[in-house]
Amino acid sequence: MELPGWKGFKLLSKNIISKSLILLVIICLVWLYPTINNALYTATGFSAKNLCSGHFISGLKLDIVMKEALIPVSSTFGWVNYRIDKDNKTIVTNILGVFERRSVFHKGIGCTLLAPGQKFSALSVEQFQYQMPQESIPWPEGLAEINLNKMDSRYSQISDLVNKSFNSQIAESEVRTKAILVIHNGQLVAEKYSQDVDKNTPLLSWSMAKSVTNLQIALLVKDNELSLDSSLDIPGWNNDSRKTITLEHLLTMSSGLEFNETYGVGSDASVMLSVADSADEYARNKPLADTPGERWSYSSGTTNILSGIIKRKFKGDLQKYYDYPHQRLFWPLGITSVQIEMDASGTNVGSSYMYATARDWAKLGQFLLQKGVWKGQQILPKNWVDYSTTPTQSDPQNRYGAQIWLNRNPDDNNVSRRWSTVPEDAFFMSGFQGQNVVIIPSKQLVFVRLGFTTPGHDNGVEAIMSGVISILDSESL
Repeated sequence: MELPGWKGFKLLSKNIISKSLILLVIICLVWLYPTINNALYTATGFSAKNLCSGHFISGLKLDIVMKEALIPVSSTFGWVNYRIDKDNKTIVTNILGVFERRSVFHKGIGCTLLAPGQKFSALSVEQFQYQMPQESIPWPEGLAEINLNKMDSRYSQISDLVNKSFNSQIAESEVRTKAILVIHNGQLVAEKYSQDVDKNTPLLSWSMAKSVTNLQIALLVKDNELSLDSSLDIPGWNNDSRKTITLEHLLTMSSGLEFNETYGVGSDASVMLSVADSADEYARNKPLADTPGERWSYSSGTTNILSGIIKRKFKGDLQKYYDYPHQRLFWPLGITSVQIEMDASGTNVGSSYMYATARDWAKLGQFLLQKGVWKGQQILPKNWVDYSTTPTQSDPQNRYGAQIWLNRNPDDNNVSRRWSTVPEDAFFMSGFQGQNVVIIPSKQLVFVRLGFTTPGHDNGVEAIMSGVISILDSESL
């Protein structure tokens, strides 16, 4: 038997509970909106940018880029829808019809990820008319195939080792190597590519681009436009403690600026590369977390601040900004394939987005091996490579110089160096998904490996390098 008014009370209670639950859901959504918004825009932005570059620069099929380069990084990318506008060289992505992003290909500067809501990009540069290398001339001047019959007998063994390692990696679904090259004593002695790329295919740098940003800074230092220990004229820094940050602090990843380098939802690195329209502005607006020079902290944001410094030297002239590294660095080395990609603000994403053929990456490695000299010309400041490969004092593990990774022994004897079976003097450009250009001066060796290895998996670089070194240390016939 129900008491009088019980039915009405139950109805009122249900209404209160329902409204409370709805209110709670609304509060949670409002509170979580910035995170959800950034996460989904990151997913569609990251996808649009990498699909665009992978297709229009590297010539890969869109489904291959999605399958090999994106979904292995995060299953979230499996939710992304994409379409191609071939006439306007644009990739458009969304999730469930919303959070739409666009990435547009521009000749010379690759793909630019537009800001959320942005439909068009006015970025435009004129490219040099390069004299393309001849097919009959060997690397590094030309594009001729390797002729092992005219080389040291050890090189056939190295070529066999590379082929064997490459074939075994093809069977490993998480490794996905695209290119391996070995250069010894200035000669290209081994070269192998996956079926969908070749010696003319520009491939992605990820963080190897940081080392190339270092080389551009070096040229400005040589021109007396910058100095390592002077303060920097950076917008917003003049009236606070960030004005004590020097060029050297930025080069050695010891600026003290707050930055979360992980690639999780809403992290600084993810938002900077996939949501913000200016990577430089996003990074330089970060507050100090430590005293400059005291703590090493790897940060893509730091390198994009360097990119902003370079750009401001050209006072808004996009063409001169584009021309500078090509005229002063790439062209003298005979490098014609490079595309350094710009963000929506027209600033090079110097931390992450540069494309070049494996052979041109090898030239940059050989250039560093030769300490910035090419064909007798001292292109970089004389001691710049030595400076860049000296461990920064802020990192006791001795793993980093100036935008270049090192294989040095750490100060702590309980910690091993990066590659224990590779000489300690090795230094290298390194990037996400297993990109490497390794320089070993004591062996006069340069090693290039490019691909889309799933994060957390071994790309086999140390094993191949160790095998190559063992062969080189054997007696030649």
